[in-house]
Amino acid sequence: MVTISCSCGAAANSRTHPLRGVPIEERMDLVRTAYSAYDGFLTLEVDASWHPGSSEPEADCVVLVDMDALDACEGLSDEERHGLSALLGIAHVRGRVLPPPVEIGSVRFRVSPAFGFDGEVVYVVHDGPQTLLEVTCPYGGRGELAALVELYSEHGPAAVVQVDGLAPRLGLSAAIAGIARARTPSVA
Repeated sequence: MVTISCSCGAAANSRTHPLRGVPIEERMDLVRTAYSAYDGFLTLEVDASWHPGSSEPEADCVVLVDMDALDACEGLSDEERHGLSALLGIAHVRGRVLPPPVEIGSVRFRVSPAFGFDGEVVYVVHDGPQTLLEVTCPYGGRGELAALVELYSEHGPAAVVQVDGLAPRLGLSAAIAGIARARTPSVA
């Protein structure tokens, strides 16, 4: 079962999906160029013929199909399934590869695709059950997650919480840089 959703708000579930019956080479290309892949789930942007609404799609409708690895690998041999599942394990948004999660003790840093239709990502930092940071923004590259990890390593969880408060106004990179500067002792 796959979920078909549209930026206009229409949504539906279906047993048919755009990868059914497609050869492995084409599936691999579709996964590489997919809207997003994360943790074994795939989101493909499809044409308006997949629109889930009862009415005709608008010109600005963006139709997405969400499926898990089982649906994406349906009908493949074991070897092909293994290859496609491995490709689905590489997290990306609109072709940009996301860094793997980082763990320091009980603190976990990760980047995942956002749920909107705009290619944004969500940066999340958890310390056990506590969320220190959750920011949705455009993907700024692998350096942003590394900068968050470095900020935490040098200045602790309070600095990450400060970034959480400033990032919606300043942007994630500027918030990290500002907090790092503010917490670094001045040199006379």
